Amino acid sequence: MSYTIIGIFPNETESRDVITKLEEAGLYEYSLANAEIEALEKVETKDNRGFFDWLFDKNEVETDRYQYASIDSNTITVYTETEEDANAAKAILDENGAIDVEEKTRSYLSEKYPTTNHEYPISETKKARIIAKAKNDLYFTDTRKEVKTVNEGMADEMDSLGNKD
Repeated sequence: MSYTIIGIFPNETESRDVITKLEEAGLYEYSLANAEIEALEKVETKDNRGFFDWLFDKNEVETDRYQYASIDSNTITVYTETEEDANAAKAILDENGAIDVEEKTRSYLSEKYPTTNHEYPISETKKARIIAKAKNDLYFTDTRKEVKTVNEGMADEMDSLGNKD
């Protein structure tokens, strides 16, 4: 199973320190994004929610929670192949300044979704989050579908110069 671990950090200095600690722990597959820069480049629509939509399988509340929490912050995403590495990455993110997403978004979500029952599953001591999802969403199974191609080319044979016989 592959894992995606996400942590949101309030400033660039903390983000750089976390990247250094991830590399010291042998965790080199990560990305760093700054939401302020990305927000200026994107037009936000319901159909174009990007990374958080992918990460949370288009769960509107979770996507909104993390998009809101990442405004003016740096998001570090780590990709691992084992649960052990995922827990190590999560510990590094938690211990080095990952924000409490639940605390930061609680009032925003209650205003935006007043009729939704809000559950806050992340405790204050567990700020980063592990999602069992592979980078690029690639999973391989034993069952493969047969690919059928349809040849809709020309009915007549041609010679090497493209002339009909």
